[in-house]
Formats: sequence, C-alpha cells, structure tokens
Amino acid sequence: MLVEPKKMVPPDGGWGWVAVIGVSIVNLCTRSIEPSFGLLFGDLLTELGVETTGAALIMSTLDALINFSGLLVGPLIRAFSYRKVSLVGAALCGLGLVLTSPARSMAHILATYSIINGLGVGLTASATFVALNHYFVKRRGQAVGFSLAGTAFGMMLMPQAVRLLLEAYDFRGAILVLGGVAFHALAGSTLLQPAEWHFVPEIRDEEQGDCPKEMETIKEIEDEDGESPENGQTQTLINVKTNPDLTSKLFDDHSKKSSAAFPRNFSTMSFITRGRKSSIISNYSNISNMDFTGSSLQLHLQSTEDTASTLTISEGVRMRRNMSYPAVQLNSHHKLIKDFPREPLQFEPKKKETMWKKVVHFMDLDLLKDPIYLNLVFGLSIFYVAEQNFKMVTPFFFASIGYDKMNTALFLSVQALTDILARLVLPPICDRVTITKRTLFMIGIFLVGICRSILAEQTEYTMIMIWLVICGFVRGAALINFTITISEYSTLEKLPAAFGLHMVGKGLFVVALGPVLGYIRDSTQSYPLCLHSQTFLIMLCCVAWSIEYIIRWLKLRKEDTKSDTT
Repeated sequence: MLVEPKKMVPPDGGWGWVAVIGVSIVNLCTRSIEPSFGLLFGDLLTELGVETTGAALIMSTLDALINFSGLLVGPLIRAFSYRKVSLVGAALCGLGLVLTSPARSMAHILATYSIINGLGVGLTASATFVALNHYFVKRRGQAVGFSLAGTAFGMMLMPQAVRLLLEAYDFRGAILVLGGVAFHALAGSTLLQPAEWHFVPEIRDEEQGDCPKEMETIKEIEDEDGESPENGQTQTLINVKTNPDLTSKLFDDHSKKSSAAFPRNFSTMSFITRGRKSSIISNYSNISNMDFTGSSLQLHLQSTEDTASTLTISEGVRMRRNMSYPAVQLNSHHKLIKDFPREPLQFEPKKKETMWKKVVHFMDLDLLKDPIYLNLVFGLSIFYVAEQNFKMVTPFFFASIGYDKMNTALFLSVQALTDILARLVLPPICDRVTITKRTLFMIGIFLVGICRSILAEQTEYTMIMIWLVICGFVRGAALINFTITISEYSTLEKLPAAFGLHMVGKGLFVVALGPVLGYIRDSTQSYPLCLHSQTFLIMLCCVAWSIEYIIRWLKLRKEDTKSDTT
C-alpha cells in the first residue's frame, strides 16, 4: 500500500502569533517616530534656518533610503534569512538615531537620520513583512493588521513622549532616548524564527473524499470484475512469450507475495522508443525504463532468440481509462505506434546566460515586464508620497492655525487612537469578504483623500477633533491592505523581489514628488493648498487603477462573447 506523504503548510497561527508580536515590537520601536518628526526636529530646523523645504529634503532622503533598500532585500533574504536581515536593520535604526544627537547641520542630519536610520527601517520593514507572509495564508490580513497596530500604538504614544522628552532633555537628549528605544527592535527581531520550523501537516476538507488523485497508481487484483481474461487465469501486464525463464525471473517473486498483477500504470512511450533492439536484453531495459506516470495499456513483448525483437499490442487487449487524462480514450493503438516519430531524441545545447540575464534572474527583474504589477506599484507609490507628506506637514499646519505643541501632540494621538481601532477591528472582516484587498484599499484611500481635504479647511478645535477621528479610522482601514496588495498579486517565491521593487518605486516617487509638495507650501504659504495637493495624488491612484479595471473587464467580456459564439 502506497502512503502519500502529507504536505507541510504554514501554521496560520501558533508561533505565527508570536511572530506578529515580534513584528509589532519592531514597528513600534522603529517607525512610530515618523509622524512626530516635525515636533521633534522643528526647533532645530528653525535654528538652522531651514523650514518646510529643509524638512521635506530630510524626509525625502529618509524615504528614499527606506525604499531603495528594497533592491537589497530580495538577495539578502535569499542569501541569509528574514530574521538576520531584521536584526541588522534594527541595529542600524538605533545607531542612526544615536548618531543624530550631536547634529548641528543639515548634512549631519542627512547622513545619520536619513541614510543610516533610513536603511535600517527599510530592511526591518521588508524582512518583517516577508516573515508574516511565510507564517500566514488565510489569516494574512489579520496578521498584517495586528502587526501594524504596533506602529499605530507607537504613533499614539510617541507625540506625548516626544513632548515630554523635549521639555526634560532638549532635542539632543530626546533623540538619544529614542535611539535606545529603537535598539529594542532587536528583541522583536529574534522572535522571527524560520517559518519552516513550525509548519503543520495539511488538513484536507472532507468534501474532497477518498477519490484517487491524478497520476495515482491503481493496482488490479485477480478477482476484479471484468478485468480477468476469459480463460480465468491471472493476466500479467507484460508477457514475454519466447523466454519463459525471463518471464518467471521477472514476475515469480511478485506473484508469490500477492495475487495482484503488476501495477497497471505506466507509459507506453517507454516501450515504443526502444522497440527495435536486437537482443533479449531489450526486455530488461524496457522493463527497467518504465514510466509509472503515463497511460495504462496492457503490453505484450514478442521476440525471437535469433531476430530483432518487436513491440506489439495484442489484438484482444482491453483498454483502460488513462488516470492522467480521464476523458481520453485510445481507440487505435496500431495507429498510435505507426504515427509515433521514430527519430532519436535530440537535445539542443543549453545557451549560456549573459551576466545581465543572471542579474535579471537573481533579482526577479522580469516583474518589470508585467503592466499590472507596474500599475500596482504606481498607485501605491503615489499614495505613499501623499501619506508621508501629510505626516510631515500636519504639525506645521496645526501650528500655523494657532495651536501649541501640547494641542498638536493631542491631535496626533487622537488620530493614532482611531487608526489603532481600525487596524484591530477591520482585518477579520476584510479576510471574510470576497472583495480583493486591492479594491478595499482603493476605496479606503478615496475616503482618506476626501476627509483630509475637509480637515484642511477646519480651524475650530471641535471640528478638527471630529475630522481627525474620521481621518484616523479611514487611514487605518486603508493601510491594513496597503502591503497585502503586493502579496495578493505575487507568488511567495517572488514576494521578496516584488516587495523590494515596490519599495524602490516608492523611493523614486518620493524623491521626485516630495520636494514638489514642499515647494508648493513654501511658494503659496498655504498649508491647506498643500493638503489638497496630496488629495490630488491620491485620486491619481484611484483613476489609474479604475482604468485598469475597466480595460480588464472589457477584455474579459470580449473573451466571454467569443467563447459563447464558439
């Protein structure tokens, strides 16, 4: 009896939830400082004589390093592991913040905070995302949403913490403390054990039943209905008529152990290509080269001791249905052998790959030929630019309409609180709906753009709080599906490369459009106009994806029409 080995699959839980906690710790320690950038660096940038443009340059460089590190992610994870990459990234984050404490120039801030810290954040973000996708399949949305809750929780606490640290230790002491907090990401990274250590056997649904699988070997026994020959004797599959010794040598041992005949699941082709051998040894070679995954015909080998052996299929043999292709019936076996090409197989010499092709294969750059993937990266990158610029500009916007640091920190905390609520409540719901994560994300960012444009026109305390609550919730609803849109489209093998190239795309757009948004604010002296320009970028993402959906729908409708006509 053949026992099929069980397939090992991700646990979709178990240690995976511990990995989720580890990712939350990493996100809390490395990314929660970003929305408080204006609050933390505001006084220092004022002393250096740079305002919004300088802040935009620092944040754009930071984002560029975060995202351009995606070029390294795929090869690094393939060569080492996502846990080791996350550990190195966490160490770089803490080191970059600590080295920023004595900064007295823009160049110093760019070198330490933007470059060193940015590279570390990029490595940890990519490694932790890949780790979660190895642990979860069906509950991937919940896992990613819960892990991002660490970021949102940090965004809620960090503005208050930064305010208190600035009051107690000034900028240089505050950045040192935050650097120590970032080093705690090392503890979270150690929890990202290889997912293969925790794989579990696949559990099949009862609806599948015990039906034989494709390519399954089926043995026929002596008393099987309708299969025994008319004379009532056991019929063997291979019959060498001219050499009884050979026949007994091959089959006696098997017949002693069981009354079952030789398994009836091997390919005819393994005999056809060797049918013109000139010795009895060809019988051995034919038998030894059986293909146990092909069609199931009864074959008889006829040979003479002094002439070349021939391959024939007996006239009265009954045909059995092919298990690999159940709907195919072989009606004319004589014609099959007659039409089969008898030329020897020829193999073309393998072409030597060029260095560029090796690089393309190693980094999976063939993804850049996929227009759907490119449009996906375009939309995500456009939204990312708007999101990063909003986090940078918001503290300056509140200051411009007369609110102090305490009120600004409260506003940011309230927005982060509703963000956390959305990330905890919505992922289980999103995993159960039939709508794709990409469509859910597009709906979410559409609402985000509208709410932020409304917020930009508010000046009263109560209305600002109301719209910050709404903005925080819809932002959390959108961001829980932000990275999943990549894993939803890509295979697990290409996921590190797909995510890395997606990060590179974000970096390019941040470098290109980040300073433009800063220039719009400085040239117009209007923060509301800057927020409206961010909404414009978000709507560009929605328009690009909507056009793709329409084109795909029209193609599908055209194909359905052709199939109906046929």
